[in-house]
Amino acid sequence: MANVYISFLGTNNYLPCHYVADDFITPEPIRFVQEATIRYRCANWSEKDRILIFTTEEAQKCNWQDGGHCDRKTKKPHEGLQTRLQRLGLKVPFRSIPIAPGYTTEQIWQQFNTVFEVLEEGDHVVFDITHAFRSIPMLALVVIHYARVFKSIAVGGIYYGAFEALGPQYQVEETIPENERQAPIVDLTPLAELLDWTVATDRFLKGGDTALMGELAQKSVAHLLKASKGADKDAQAVKNLGNALKRMSLALSTCRGLEISEVAKNLKERVVACAQLDLLPPFGKLFDRIQQRLHGFAGDPIVDGLAAVRWCSEHGLIQQGYTLLEELLFSSVLLETGHGIQNLEHREIVSQAFYILEKKWVENPDQWKPPSNKHPDMTRRFIDVIRSKGDLYKKCSQIREFRNDLNHAGHNQSAKTLKSAGRFAEDLQQLISDVERILVPLS
Repeated sequence: MANVYISFLGTNNYLPCHYVADDFITPEPIRFVQEATIRYRCANWSEKDRILIFTTEEAQKCNWQDGGHCDRKTKKPHEGLQTRLQRLGLKVPFRSIPIAPGYTTEQIWQQFNTVFEVLEEGDHVVFDITHAFRSIPMLALVVIHYARVFKSIAVGGIYYGAFEALGPQYQVEETIPENERQAPIVDLTPLAELLDWTVATDRFLKGGDTALMGELAQKSVAHLLKASKGADKDAQAVKNLGNALKRMSLALSTCRGLEISEVAKNLKERVVACAQLDLLPPFGKLFDRIQQRLHGFAGDPIVDGLAAVRWCSEHGLIQQGYTLLEELLFSSVLLETGHGIQNLEHREIVSQAFYILEKKWVENPDQWKPPSNKHPDMTRRFIDVIRSKGDLYKKCSQIREFRNDLNHAGHNQSAKTLKSAGRFAEDLQQLISDVERILVPLS
């Protein structure tokens, strides 16, 4: 993996100033922010790394080459950025790359392709977007995310040299001596991270997948935990949220019915903890959305089971939804009769009890199969409970039919065709409402 520095050179006659960031400051006033951010981020880079400066034809003449501009007072020609970078004596090679000016949509697409093509698989990229045409900052963010997908790049930083913080250029030139000018280098990397969170939140809201948010939460605080050796409480809270998000996604996608209540409870606690932190304002809305989606989880195994099935239904996890719903019916009978819900034989007997009612074999125990026929008293107790639930056994029959169809990938004669497969989701929604009406009548 190589480090790559990318910047876009403008055409203005820039004033010298000190650029500052954290504990970094340029030793002398300089005209080009690129020189500052390269000193700041690339000083220890090697020959395998790259510094790439994108220049329009005009920028090449004005600021890459020497003599494109002159000192306003002395009229002495200025050195171009190429000469300034040579003076740094860095090991990392640098070069300028021609780029379209970006005045039209077609030229902006040319810019996009030019930048994207210089990136290689796995590059670790630092962007300086200071001296760029108006569309470049947006273009940079788009390229970043596109290249993350197609070239697996990593973003090491996005920077902007805010000379304008000193005031209008003409005023600065007249009122602030060169050596007293200090312009901040602003770290815009959080904006790229916020875009990641936006994508992850969209995936969460539309698909119910919390795994990407979990990864981002852990990644966003990894450096803080490393620096503090795990002592940063805020960072630890965000990391814990990341773990909880990933566990929630895994629990639902793999139908871990026995653990969903505890996982949801833990996630709710982690969200509340993070909501109290002094984080970027947009994260408050994210936490609100997560809390809204977790509202249905109340700590009761039946209520939480229905909430999990509803989550699956709303987010396209249809097969998981049917699996969880049928198993929830079995658990509800076992809980009402005082049995543990993890005994596989008891679960099988409950399943057979539903089937016995469906086939009207209640009074024909000779039709019962093992293990029901070996435990007739238990079987009849289960049948009585199911009977008390009205048509719950009919709902179980429907759920079982659809679950088998899905689990066997439609390899049976009565399977739904692709044309009618959309009914799985609609039927699941209706079945959830029907089962909830029966099992949680006061809801």
